[in-house]
Amino acid sequence: MSTLRESLDEYLVMRRALGFQPGKLEYLAGGFIDWLAERGQTESFTIGDAVTWARLPAQADPIWWGMRLGAVRTFAAYQNARDSAVPVIPAGLLPATSNRAEPYIYAQQDLDALLEACSAVFRHGFVADTMHTIVGLLAATGMRIGEALRLAVPDITTDSGPGGGLLLVRASKHGADRLLPVDASTFAALAAYRDLPARRHTRPAPAGPLFVTRNGAGYHRSTIEVYFQRLVRAAGLQSRGRATARLHSFRHSFTTGHIAAAYRSGTDAQRALTLLSTWLGHTSPAHTYWYVTATPELMALAAGRLASQPAGFGEVTPR
Repeated sequence: MSTLRESLDEYLVMRRALGFQPGKLEYLAGGFIDWLAERGQTESFTIGDAVTWARLPAQADPIWWGMRLGAVRTFAAYQNARDSAVPVIPAGLLPATSNRAEPYIYAQQDLDALLEACSAVFRHGFVADTMHTIVGLLAATGMRIGEALRLAVPDITTDSGPGGGLLLVRASKHGADRLLPVDASTFAALAAYRDLPARRHTRPAPAGPLFVTRNGAGYHRSTIEVYFQRLVRAAGLQSRGRATARLHSFRHSFTTGHIAAAYRSGTDAQRALTLLSTWLGHTSPAHTYWYVTATPELMALAAGRLASQPAGFGEVTPR
């Protein structure tokens, strides 16, 4: 009998052959199988197992629980169709039909606290360095965590600029690769991590993932999610209403910060939104719009822009 990990790998290969792109199913179902393996279950699971895992962490939004169970439900249906002992998970359990999660917009002091917490939270210095670099990269580029974990060593190259570099972002959410020019400080941080003696000690594949475990293998997203929540607690970041600190919120913070910067400098905010759409790997600026969060600063800047327009104008015309 195939193990659950082998079956999931076969299922994902089949989905890719049908045109599906890697996404939440891959990392959520993979996280569930890792959780089962820690409990000695490698060949089967029950509905109770799936629900118990899906409701982690206990303080998470029920929408997140529903998404987690939905990923397991899809894989369980595949397993059941192969005459496995795995049961079909009823569709009515933990439905994920609600509003979008409210983004958590990180201030500079939040980012500083997260970075400073790395060395305190993780006893192993290399793990601390890995999380420090990942958090810094997400904040500086607005990349998805999946894209960051898929970065391979050859994907980081020097540019003709003064010390800057280029990142080849592979297999984005919509299946299109893109190049990101990064600041010299970001490139230097990535190069320094790549060249760490502790990283070389893991004997990673020369063309393999940039971010590696102490065994030299690439990370599962679920592991980084757990590590990040440990940083959040250590940094003392409290929920703001329904907004809780998540990795994906770096993307919202990046977008909102750049739109605010466009307003402050008096440049064309709509053009900035279009450029951000390309940078973030969206197929349309309409998708990027949802990443702009109405922070007090952004609203004040927009109100100031509106007040500067001649009387009688019904809408803001970007300068």
